[in-house]
Amino acid sequence: MKTLRTLALLLCIVMLIPAFAACSSSDDEGAYITMYLTDDCFDFDPANAAYYDAASQNVISLMFDTLFTLDKNGKVQKSLVKDYKIKEDKVTGVVTMDVTLNEAYWSNGTRLSSNDVLYTFQRLVNPANNFASASLLYDVKNARAIKEGDATIDDIGIEANGIDSFRITFEGKVDYDQFLLNLTSLATAPLLENYVKKNPDWAKKSSTIVTSGAYKLSKIVYSDYEENGKSLKVSDNNATQKDGSVKSVRSNQVKEISYFILERNVYYYRNAKKDDPIDKTVKNYRLLVDCRMTDEELLDAYRKGQLFYIGEIPLSIRGEADVKKEAKVSDALSTFTCLLNEDAEISGEKLFANADVRRALSLALDREAIANAVVFAEAASALVPHGVFKEGAKKDSKDFRTTGGDLISTSAKVEEAKALLNSAGITSSRYSFTIKVAAFDDVNVAIATMIADTWKDTLGFKVSVEKVYPIQNNDYFKEVDDVPADVCDDLFLEALQNKDFEVIAFDLSAYSADAASMLDCFARPFAGGKLDMDTYELEGHITGYQSDAYDALIEAVYYLPYFAELNENSDDFLGLYDSHEEYLAAYRRVKEVYDANGITPSTKSSDWAWQKATLLHKAEELLLADMPVIPVVFNKTAVLQSNKLSGVKSDYYTPALFKTAKLQNYKKYIPVFEEFPTLDWSKLK
Repeated sequence: MKTLRTLALLLCIVMLIPAFAACSSSDDEGAYITMYLTDDCFDFDPANAAYYDAASQNVISLMFDTLFTLDKNGKVQKSLVKDYKIKEDKVTGVVTMDVTLNEAYWSNGTRLSSNDVLYTFQRLVNPANNFASASLLYDVKNARAIKEGDATIDDIGIEANGIDSFRITFEGKVDYDQFLLNLTSLATAPLLENYVKKNPDWAKKSSTIVTSGAYKLSKIVYSDYEENGKSLKVSDNNATQKDGSVKSVRSNQVKEISYFILERNVYYYRNAKKDDPIDKTVKNYRLLVDCRMTDEELLDAYRKGQLFYIGEIPLSIRGEADVKKEAKVSDALSTFTCLLNEDAEISGEKLFANADVRRALSLALDREAIANAVVFAEAASALVPHGVFKEGAKKDSKDFRTTGGDLISTSAKVEEAKALLNSAGITSSRYSFTIKVAAFDDVNVAIATMIADTWKDTLGFKVSVEKVYPIQNNDYFKEVDDVPADVCDDLFLEALQNKDFEVIAFDLSAYSADAASMLDCFARPFAGGKLDMDTYELEGHITGYQSDAYDALIEAVYYLPYFAELNENSDDFLGLYDSHEEYLAAYRRVKEVYDANGITPSTKSSDWAWQKATLLHKAEELLLADMPVIPVVFNKTAVLQSNKLSGVKSDYYTPALFKTAKLQNYKKYIPVFEEFPTLDWSKLK
């Protein structure tokens, strides 16, 4: 009996061991990883802010999943999509794509559904909205007609027929590989309608952002920005009230990010009801992004092993020998550019409406010197950067930049610039204008300053740089009485979107790895602007650039899949034209483009890629001749990653996705990091 009691006791102990083990590790949810990603992300809307700042795009990519993704080798892979099937009805000519979604959930536990995809498509092409990415969806039935006010939002060719299934109807037979590539764009990432529609500031506050990606924004903390020991405020005389009247000038507190936390989305491809392991799909618990350190403190913390990743290397430390040697550098699919507002009154006239002035400003720039000064960049030879495909979504497609582009200037071109101004009758000393740039992007501020100095010293213009700051939320461009005070308004982004600039400088990023995603928006029908209800015309590009020749080139690109089956007597199958005469004029304009470029319209999708590349190179060539946008440098993504951090994977757009990242001996750091932003290193075991 004694032996039996002993065996029974031992058996109980053995059975309790797993329970004790579970209890002892219940507080261990995974690694906390300290890092620095960016100081300059105040809006996390993937269709709004992700393509004006390369570093912000990398952060937002961690928070939102897309229907398809582009792997690091440039091959389209399914992501939210589980399966799809394309059908071409030979009798009716109707072309559809039936899509089944994976079982996925939002970070609040709500099932991600086909209705979320439908809402996102409608949002992008809504004529009341301004999204330059809208043209990514123009192959969808009625999408373009909706944008131009010729169809209602409910007419879009996407039908949700189940929680996880929907059908897309196309305008006709299209380049399906290209369309899938478009759906790798972060701008097309599904959004949860209830959260987006009820709050215009939904993407600025952690409690109102619901995400589908590996991480959610757990917390973001702002602090008052100080300059020379004093709290900085900026004046604002553009704030509009609910009745449309303009408020008097007032001071607004400038804000900066103190820190933010990206936390594991526990519902990311994980079935919580089945009690899947907490780290089934996201191996770490929290990404702790500290924005409080100076550049020197940042580098020192990284060298000491207290910071494990730097996603945006500050300018002042880029020249350090070990930084240059250790940095992992890749193409950013982004070009630092200056946009010139052709409608801006400069000293009493529309200076930038003069193409010779725009060309002269471009010719005067020493792009090589600028690229060398910022270290991780390359002198821009054109607008479309390296890494963008030449022929659509083909995985073996060559780089678009293997052809065309000759912008790299020498000192000899400064004289050419002066001659252009003289021939145009421009006395440069008469004109004063400002370059706006995001205040907290030190690289962009430095480039804008070099540009301003060049235009002053070599051409004689009076040029200043205006650093535009984020401010504590007010009713700037709002139509509500009560606005939250714990979010920031990014006045730089608002200035860009509302055309409140003379010259504005920023990183223009490709919406996808397709050249059209950077070039389409300069054509009025593809700019994604709002529909003017007085003129019933779409707003064009924010520079005010208007070129019938450029519009015709981009229109010809759009018509490539359809044109071979059209003729002068065809019906207006797109529903865009008010009369047959209007359709006929459009048909003939497109045909002239094809004839001029040696293109024979084809029904073979294998022809469309090279034909499209031919036309896009012509479009870029024309754009650079007209110069409404001045490309300066091709951006590079340069990151520092500690050897204590492993398993960091990337895709074609984002250098670090982190969900499989592992921190060596992470448990020893938990006592230090769990009190973040307070870091007591004496607790390190």
